[in-house]
Amino acid sequence: MEFTPCHPQPFTFQQAISFDPEVSADEIGRLQNSISHLKRTQEELQEYADDPDIAQAIKENNQTLSVQGSTWISLHLLRSTHAFTQSIAR
Repeated sequence: MEFTPCHPQPFTFQQAISFDPEVSADEIGRLQNSISHLKRTQEELQEYADDPDIAQAIKENNQTLSVQGSTWISLHLLRSTHAFTQSIAR
């Protein structure tokens, strides 16, 4: 299986395959929490989007959301791959 994320990741998919599934599950949870908070913050900032500094913060947060979302997808694919290979090995 090959997956090419649209943003740089802290690991390659091939490296991630060797990760402990528990660590992956923890990181998925952390990312979900971070994404949830960033989305809420984005909604709150929209009221002040006319301010150039706030507009820049919104733009940066959108980039962060995109990167974190891509990482979240990578880790979900990793867990699916790991579960699949474990079921075949049995």
